[in-house]
Amino acid sequence: MNRGVCPSMCKVCRHPATGYHYDVPSCNGCKTFFRRSILDGRKYSCLKMKKCLSGDDPVDLARRMCRSCRFEKCVDAGMNPSAIQADVKSSDGEILKKEIMMKQRSSYEGLGSPQVLSSFEDKVNEIIDRLTAMEMKIEPLYKEGLPTGYKDSRILEDVINSPMILRYEQIPNLEYCPVIDEFTGKLKVSGAGYIHCCYLASIEYSKMFDFVHKIDLASKLILVKHTTIMCADMMTSFFCYNELKSDKLIHPNGLRCGPPRPRYGDVGAKHQISMQKTLVTVLRNELNRVEYVLLKAIVLCNPAVSGLPESVQEVIGKEREQYVRTLLTYCLLNYGSINGPSRFSALLAIMSVLESQQKNAKDFHLLAKATILKDLERYTRISKLYEQIMES
Repeated sequence: MNRGVCPSMCKVCRHPATGYHYDVPSCNGCKTFFRRSILDGRKYSCLKMKKCLSGDDPVDLARRMCRSCRFEKCVDAGMNPSAIQADVKSSDGEILKKEIMMKQRSSYEGLGSPQVLSSFEDKVNEIIDRLTAMEMKIEPLYKEGLPTGYKDSRILEDVINSPMILRYEQIPNLEYCPVIDEFTGKLKVSGAGYIHCCYLASIEYSKMFDFVHKIDLASKLILVKHTTIMCADMMTSFFCYNELKSDKLIHPNGLRCGPPRPRYGDVGAKHQISMQKTLVTVLRNELNRVEYVLLKAIVLCNPAVSGLPESVQEVIGKEREQYVRTLLTYCLLNYGSINGPSRFSALLAIMSVLESQQKNAKDFHLLAKATILKDLERYTRISKLYEQIMES
């Protein structure tokens, strides 16, 4: 289940948010309440000192929520009345809308200074530049792959605990395990080394995030097992789209991605077709590099992964929120207030495709081991690391 795509908490009632509504993370109930209040020009009064929604815990939905405090909370959170795509029904609504916009404008006067705006823009650019630099560091590891015939025999725990590796030459104790083509007698070329290095690059990428050094090894293993396939899928798809200009998944050595057809037959052919879904989504959305690096960071920083302690979820959640906010800001700045939110939603929707692709990849791997590869005396394992992640 793809949870946590948007910020987890509604800024009004502190219950789970369903997305960004009128520029604020909120639930459907608070979104609808704010919309109706603006369109109808409703004004409310509080009988309890205007502190009905104070505190940090979720509002008790079993009791009637104070409408006055709820509306004030919507306004204070920054809900934008001009983002409501419907006509105001009365003159009271027009007056209320203008009052809210004036109130918000006056509260942001300090933020309107060139110095603060510049600082905010600098922060966004800083995050984008940092993620772009991280991506550039790991790209050579994926593009070079492993030399033909060599294998990395390390297990996942060893990779996570080892110093960062950014080139295949730095991998300790590479084993030479050549596979000879039975027809030509020559060394068999495959995409296995690129698959392994794409997974390895995704794990090394995770080490570059500051939050990773704040969590324990067990939590790192849980997070990496859940996110590596999706990060690798994104990396391969964006590489094919952006650099190879291809509408098919291809390894850097030119071979098609997917199981070899002679051995896997029709089942493998169908899986090879299904593997293209992420690339198709990237092509359809015409993903650019900034959107790619931000979305990939959001994919990695997933606090909703099952098995993570609550304290670790909180650390990862804070990390993810800054990338979600940066992506939203980028979309608003580059696509405008009308098209920006829809672009933002379309980009986040790619995550559900990645989740589905991850499940399909793991299912196919287990099916192949139990059936197609079961009776073979030997078959070429991509790597221990690959199998650990696939079988997690």
